Amino acid sequence: MTRHFEFVLALALLAGAVYPDLVKKEVMAGNNSIDDHMAGLFGKRTWSPVNFRDPNVALGRSTYQSSTGHGGVSARAVDGNRSPHWGHNSCTHTNEEKDPWWYVDLGRHVTVDHVTIVNRRDCSERITPFDVHVGSSTDVARNRRCGGHHHFPPTETEKVVNCGGLGGRYVGIRLPGRRRILTLCEVEVYASPNLALGKPTSQSNVELNGFASRATDGCRDPYWGSQCCTHTPAEADPWLQVDLGRSVRVQWVVIMNRADCCRERLNPFAVHIGNNARVVQNPRCGGHHTIPAGKDKDAINCNGMRGRYVGIRLPGYGRILTVCEVEVYAGTVTKRTSEVRETEEKGCGEHEEGQSWVGDEEEHNCNCDAGEEFCYKVECGDDGEKKPIKGEEGMWTCEETEETEETAREFPEKTMENGMEDYKE
Repeated sequence: MTRHFEFVLALALLAGAVYPDLVKKEVMAGNNSIDDHMAGLFGKRTWSPVNFRDPNVALGRSTYQSSTGHGGVSARAVDGNRSPHWGHNSCTHTNEEKDPWWYVDLGRHVTVDHVTIVNRRDCSERITPFDVHVGSSTDVARNRRCGGHHHFPPTETEKVVNCGGLGGRYVGIRLPGRRRILTLCEVEVYASPNLALGKPTSQSNVELNGFASRATDGCRDPYWGSQCCTHTPAEADPWLQVDLGRSVRVQWVVIMNRADCCRERLNPFAVHIGNNARVVQNPRCGGHHTIPAGKDKDAINCNGMRGRYVGIRLPGYGRILTVCEVEVYAGTVTKRTSEVRETEEKGCGEHEEGQSWVGDEEEHNCNCDAGEEFCYKVECGDDGEKKPIKGEEGMWTCEETEETEETAREFPEKTMENGMEDYKE
């Protein structure tokens, strides 16, 4: 039996070496059934490679939960799908039980600065109150807590919990009490502090009370009604800048985009890092960036570029800049990627650098920036439904709006409608 077991073990280890992605998928698909002994025997930590795509160290790691209901497997909380709607297959789900729990195995001991949780928008009250635990035990309740009991404000879908440097391999969420159901749409774990949090900000102009300070206030909620997002009027080359107070080596710039509407407004955008107070005078981190469709967050790897100022700029005419949070991390990843350091200039044909023109598609402008030609649709209003107009220069732009006091609403009507459609378990 011993020799037979050794032979089977050798085959399993060989399969893990030759087909690591296959082994990882199998573990993630059935990770609730693997006990700690077997996980340690097969070296579970080797199935989760170092993440060069995001400062979130929980992304893609192995996860576990107390039970699974309605197909809401634990792996959904670290799959990168941050949608707060159940119908998007992005959220976990336990059965109704006493003290339900969920945890992620980071694969090694990590000093945790903060944990970010994305809650369900259609059943938001279930999670309150909740506890966050960090430690070296797979028994969630035995690990130290990040503060006391935490609560989700009814108007927000995302909450940042400060863990103050607690260390451990496992980060867990637990709901104390009887007849509780734990649902998580994403859990992100950060080992480094957000250097932009609370730092001074400035932007080219302000509209609809979307002040620049909202970009560093710690509120990540991507819905306009939560008063967490900035907003400029439609203008040429709008920008927003964070003053870190001193020159630092920047590894990551994380940008939270709006999720309720107008996601396309941000694309394409440029990230600038340097010591000049004028955004455009600082070197760019890579070329023109775009946040993929369906996503409200992007992490830009800046490979350790150094500077005091981190700026976001939208090249082109009739652009509106709205971000819901800008985070800056020093990080420790040193892998360099060609798309960050080098940008191949494609050329703009007959158009010159910095020139804007009306695109072939209706309500589209085009621009030549850094040797690259691109076109974008002009969307107006806080909900993106107002029609653009032709300005004095013949370019598509938005009518100037009267400044009115912005009022928060618990759930935007469209979001509420979507939530009710998606609420089917």
